[in-house]
This record gives sequence, C-alpha cells and structure tokens, in this order.
Amino acid sequence: MKRKKLILNAFILTFATMMIGFVSTSFRVYLSNKIGSEGIGLYQLIMSIHVMTTTLAISGIRVTTTRLIAEELGRSNIKNIKSILRKSILYSLLFSTTTFLLVYNFADIIALKWIGDSRAIIPIKILSCSLPFIGISACFHGYFYGMRKIIKSVSSDIVEVGTMMIIIISFMGICLPKGLNFTCALIAIGTSLGNIASAIYFCILFLFEKKSGYKSGYSRNNKYSFFKIFSISFPIACSSYIQTGLKTIEDLLIPDALRRYGSSTPSSLSIFGMIKGMALPILNFPSIFLASFSTLIIPEIAEANALNQHKRVIYIISKVFKFTLLIAVFASGLFMIFSNELGLAIYNDTQVGLMMKILAPLIPFMYLDRIVDGSLNALDYQMSTLKFNLIDMTVRIFLILYLIPKKGIEGFIIVLFVGTLLNASLSIHKLLKVTNIQFKLLDWIIKPGFCITLAGYCIKYGLAYINLNLHISIQIVLTISLYFVLLILSKCITREDISWFIEDFKAEPICVEWNDLSIYKRL
Repeated sequence: MKRKKLILNAFILTFATMMIGFVSTSFRVYLSNKIGSEGIGLYQLIMSIHVMTTTLAISGIRVTTTRLIAEELGRSNIKNIKSILRKSILYSLLFSTTTFLLVYNFADIIALKWIGDSRAIIPIKILSCSLPFIGISACFHGYFYGMRKIIKSVSSDIVEVGTMMIIIISFMGICLPKGLNFTCALIAIGTSLGNIASAIYFCILFLFEKKSGYKSGYSRNNKYSFFKIFSISFPIACSSYIQTGLKTIEDLLIPDALRRYGSSTPSSLSIFGMIKGMALPILNFPSIFLASFSTLIIPEIAEANALNQHKRVIYIISKVFKFTLLIAVFASGLFMIFSNELGLAIYNDTQVGLMMKILAPLIPFMYLDRIVDGSLNALDYQMSTLKFNLIDMTVRIFLILYLIPKKGIEGFIIVLFVGTLLNASLSIHKLLKVTNIQFKLLDWIIKPGFCITLAGYCIKYGLAYINLNLHISIQIVLTISLYFVLLILSKCITREDISWFIEDFKAEPICVEWNDLSIYKRL
C-alpha cells in the first residue's frame, strides 16, 4: 500500500468519525426538540439501563480482542489471530445471551423498581433482544482495530447509526402523538435494529475477507487459551461494570434525590435530562476529533509494549497527551465564552447554556481520562483502572445520597465535579508514574488556555465592536482558526508535531493479510 493510500484512509477515518459524531449529536438535539426535557430524562434512564446491560454483555471483549490481535500481529503469529477471534466470539456470546435472558425476563422489575416508570418496560425488553448482536459486533470491532483495518469498523458504525435514524425519524410522526411510551418504544426498536444491522454487516465483511485470501499462516503457538482471554477481559470488564454501574446508579438515584429535595417528578426528570441528556452530550461533542487517537492508541501501545519498545510507548502516549489537551482546553474555553449563544442556537434554552458553562472546566479531565484508561489497559494495568473506578463509585454514591437531597441541582453539579476530578487524577497519576512521562504544564495547559481565551474574546467582542453580527457557527470557525494560529505562534504546535500527526499516527499501518507471513510495516 502506497503512502497516498495511507493518507487517504486516514482522512476517510477522521472524516467519517467526525460525521458520525456530528450526526449523533444532531439527532440528540432532534429528539430533545421532539420529546422535551422530561422525555429526554426518561429516555436517558432507559438508555442508562441499556448501557449497563450492554457492558455486562460484551464484558471487556472489545478491548481484549484488539490488544491480543495487535500483539500477535506484531509477533507475526498469524494463525493465533484466527484462534483469538473465534474464542472471543464464543466468550462474548456466552455473556451476551445470558444477559439478554436475564434482562428480558426481569424487565418489569427493572422498570418499576429501579426506574419507577412503567413506560420503560417495553423499551427495555426490545433493547435486550439486541445484546447478542452487540456482543458479536464488539468482537469484530476488536478484530478490525487490532488488524489496523479501521475503516471497516467505522463503516459499521455508519450502518448502525444510519439504520437507527432512518427508522426513528420515519415513524416519529406516528408514535409521538400517542405519548412517551410509544415514542420510547420506537427509539428502542430503531436502536436494536441498528445494532442488528451492524452485526450482519460485520459478518459480511469478514466473509468477503476470507474469500479474498484467508490462509492459516505461521504461528509459534496456535493454541490460544480461553483462560487467557478471560484473564485479560475480566478486569477490564469489572472496571467497565463499575463505571457503567456507577452511571446507571447515578441516573437512577439522582431523580429520586431531587424529588427528596422537593422537586416534582416531571421537574426532576427535566433537570436530569437537561444536564445528562442535553448539556453533557454537547460538551462531549468536540471529543470526536480524538477518535483517531482512541481508535489507534490501544493496538499501537499494546504492540510496542509486547515488543519491549519502551521509548516508542512513551513517545506515543506523550504525543496523545499533548493533542488531547490542546483539543480539550480549546473546547473548555469555547463553551465558557460562547455558552449562552450555543444554548440558544442548539436548544433555544439559556438554562442549558448556563449548565454548559458551569461544567465546561471538567472537559480536559473528561477527555484525558478516556485516553488514559485505554493506555493503562494496553499496558496491562487494567487492575489499576478497576481500583480507581471502585474508589470513584464509592465516593460518588455517598455524595449523591448526602448532597443532592440537601442542595438539589447544586449538589448534582458538585457530584459531577468531584467524581470526574477524582477518577481522572488517579488514572493520570498512575500512567505518568509507570511511563515516566513528564507532564508539560506550560505547553499543554497554560499556553493553550491563554490562546483560546485570547482567540475567543477577540472574535466575540471584536465582531461586536465593529457591529458585525455573524452566526455562532461562523464565530466558532473563526475562533478555531485564530486558536490554531496562536498555538503555532506560541510554539505549542511544532513542525515535528504536525509531521507526526499526519505521517505517523494517522497513517494507517500496513495490515498483515491472511496470506502474508511478513510483519506489517509502515511505508
């Protein structure tokens, strides 16, 4: 594969990921406008249950498959890859099918006792039917990530999101007049069919791949232990269980705690929906630009670690740290400066804008935490992430039960701040310790913070001073441009950084084909 092809694939990956993120966020806004904050609150509770059951179903298999296949690819153990994929699928089907049966049969109890709303019963049952398909998709995602065939994974996401949106939008006009129960059931059907379509699409991709030249290659050890997969997956799964369980417990406890504070049920759902279902998704939107990092970092680090290339590990992680913070600091400053304008433009609600402004300082920790967790898992420190999530869960639940009934929405915000800062700080400290990476506060935080502050206020008040009333989207584009220029002028971004970003990290590595016995290499 020629370099032009590598750059083209990298561009397609980034563009597709950005489009998926944009479409998903836009769809969230569409739902918010259709069903309101109360509807979004109920929808968020249902999806919290679904996220928790999905986590139980896939049980860390996606990350495990990616890591193991990347390691074997780096060692040229081609035949082992077939064994890993086969046993990963069996492992995933065991957990996903068991979870499906449990959730489907206990949907009434989950909806009535946990959520406290009978309208959630049917959506929970519908969503549970997709769990085995989600498990299969997770394995194929891990396989294609590990093989560096990233575009195939991204294309499955397009199939999933596209199927879901077509179904929901097509029937929204029929279900919406019938009430939230019918509307939530429709969303569940669309989501489930999207997951099923993605799994079928993956199977088709893999069958064509086999036909194009699937051969069992050389292997030093063809027998890949099922226990090996379990030993890696289980700590990752437990960590995911804790994270997801925490979020689910939060989503279930917070509306109840708000009611104990004195808010009515509709008001509690509205407050919850405004923060969790409206403000936070928008705050997370800029993180789609980190998709290339999050997609490629695990196999890259896992392979380098397996080959004892410590300097390469440090180099990759330090670069990812830097670019993550450059984007995160920008996003944080942007939402603080343009919060009111964004709230009005997206939701026609200044309250949501205020929530975005209050929560914006958390963005660097939110973005960096995802990258750090992936890095620790790739370096075989999954037990550390498990421990940190246990601490986080304990602290958050205590604060939810103690603060929110006394302080209401203020207590909710305090919980978000304390939990996010605590978990991110523990994970970052661990990664810096095991890699000996020097955290460059000046270049990674202070200078970018100054750049976005200067860029944002120059655009916002400079345009107002000359009486030029531009749409908020144009103001953001101008702010991005000025921010990038200031980063270059302040030497936060160097020529070496740009070269690495374009030619090294984003360039998709050569994949070992099934009939190719040589180790992949970069051209």
